[in-house]
Amino acid sequence: MVSGGLRSGVLAGPNVSDSNMWSGRLTYNFLNPEKNPGYYTSGGYYGGAGDILAIAIGISHQKDGAGTFAQTSDFTGLTVDLLFEKVLDNNNGTFTFNAEYKRFWAPYDKLGKLGRTGTVGLGGLTAFASGDCACWFRGQAWQMYGLYLIPHKVGIGRFQPYGRFVSVQPESSSNRTEIEGGVNYIIDGYNARISAFYQHGDLFTKGLNYAPYAFGRKIDKFTIAFQLQI
Repeated sequence: MVSGGLRSGVLAGPNVSDSNMWSGRLTYNFLNPEKNPGYYTSGGYYGGAGDILAIAIGISHQKDGAGTFAQTSDFTGLTVDLLFEKVLDNNNGTFTFNAEYKRFWAPYDKLGKLGRTGTVGLGGLTAFASGDCACWFRGQAWQMYGLYLIPHKVGIGRFQPYGRFVSVQPESSSNRTEIEGGVNYIIDGYNARISAFYQHGDLFTKGLNYAPYAFGRKIDKFTIAFQLQI
């Protein structure tokens, strides 16, 4: 797949040559095929697709896709994900497990990198201080979660307790983690559901700030969310 990816203005941003983003994804299904092929896969099918065991790998690359006009670099992203869903015998519900690993390369802030203007970056401080920086995440991250869909209806839906763990490990910034536990009330798959969940960690406070000086304390958060798609 070819897309525009990052676009920059004149003398602002790294991709002044308007290079495209090239992406590809390959999935192998060991059991039943997923109902949404290619890029449009789901994190689970509530048992509607039968037993699933799928492994996928995706790669994206864009020349001059990260950094600043003075400190430009290519961007490359790799993702590997696993989906396992088992419909238990005798109407005992559905178990879903999902895991994902990501690795991103964008060395725009490496000490000693010679930029377009002949300047040398200072370990990321120069890049992050620039207003035109496409300061993407560099490093690795992974997450895993398990869900169990209780088969019996309560009212108009079914309950689905779950747990999730996320770890984000930037190369030039502080690590961040989050644990999450909660329950979904499934009314109509992804079209209608209610979720209540508890989160603990610093993923929310540090957010998308991957600067060397990023700081955020660990917090506890409780959320009730509603999802409706028409």
